[in-house]
Amino acid sequence: MSIEIIISLIAALGVGGILGALLNRRFEQQKQINDHDMKIFTQSNEILTEQKLHDITEFHLSGDHSINDDGFSALTKWCGFFEQTGNQYLDKRINKENQKLVNSSFQLTDFIARNFFTIKGQNPHNKNKYLKPDWNLDRGGNPTPEKEAKYDEYANKLEILTRETLKCYAEYRLSIKQYLRQL
Repeated sequence: MSIEIIISLIAALGVGGILGALLNRRFEQQKQINDHDMKIFTQSNEILTEQKLHDITEFHLSGDHSINDDGFSALTKWCGFFEQTGNQYLDKRINKENQKLVNSSFQLTDFIARNFFTIKGQNPHNKNKYLKPDWNLDRGGNPTPEKEAKYDEYANKLEILTRETLKCYAEYRLSIKQYLRQL
């Protein structure tokens, strides 16, 4: 028998009177919080799914140090979604994990915005941007040994930011599953 049914029976039978009413009220409040938080999760997941995040981070960013306009747009829209007060989770445990993820995602998107560019003479249909293409011989650049070394530093920084975002995302999704229990 579910806790909801037990609480309803206690309240209906008048057993415990005030206790039954308090439990019923608490249950209704928690249900409203869960409904709100589930709605927020669903809306945010429409912007950036787990699979899309992995495609962006694993294949593009980590794989070949690139990102396309759609991927970058999804990341920034997802972060922007959670900047709005109405899109904050009410459950403090979920909100805590979400804020870690949002902070990590902002660091990643800021790094991308500052360090990813199109290749000179790039096909206009190619919507990809690349990590410091002028510092990468494979991207048509003609870098000095110093710039090649700097490129490696930037690539390592990108890897750290990407791994941190994925780690925070996994913790966030775990908190969703633990506390909403509806996914």
